Amino acid sequence: MVVVTGATGHLGQAVARRFAADGARLALLARDEESCIGLAMSLPGGAKRHRGVPVDLSDAASAVAAADTVRERMGPAAVLLHLVGGYAGGTPFVDGTDDEWTHLLDLNLWSTVHAIRAFLPDVVAAEHGRIVTVSTFVAATPTPKHAAYAATKAAVEALTISVGRDLAGTTATSNVVIIRAIGDEKPADTRPEEIAAAMAWLCSPEAGAVNGQRIPLIGRT
Repeated sequence: MVVVTGATGHLGQAVARRFAADGARLALLARDEESCIGLAMSLPGGAKRHRGVPVDLSDAASAVAAADTVRERMGPAAVLLHLVGGYAGGTPFVDGTDDEWTHLLDLNLWSTVHAIRAFLPDVVAAEHGRIVTVSTFVAATPTPKHAAYAATKAAVEALTISVGRDLAGTTATSNVVIIRAIGDEKPADTRPEEIAAAMAWLCSPEAGAVNGQRIPLIGRT
């Protein structure tokens, strides 16, 4: 069973469609319950196979409650695809505010901490457990006026890879895919369907040797 966080976003919907088409059962997590349920109903298998679960992943208790709900209603998760995240930039560090940092820490880092912590025991117990997160090229090569965005995404990468190291000796893996921008309008964009395909491979049994890695999906830049 596959958990998709940020499921109702542009990338989340594409990933959900890909995994549902491949036959997976999905727990679709996002803040808005009505949107989660609507997405579940729109996928192959509909609400009989998939379930929408409301959650605020910036809050630890909400993440634990969502994981309990998924476990009780659908069984333990084998895969966590954590797609929650956000962008902010354009302001030099010296002109930034604590509000911007708090927002991006909650959206990028704390959501990842809470999601992984809530679902990790089930992922480890699965036959081929998988965790996949999403980051950006500026985490490794920061650009001007993106201090908070780059720093919080770098923390996401470090967390994901560290968890992968903890999983050494198990059949579970934890990897992060790196993108520049999601879309199909510019040559440098990575299409949602391409990201979904990469995640599908990372979650396959054949990808068991790939663990604790940054997977760049920026080959056209």
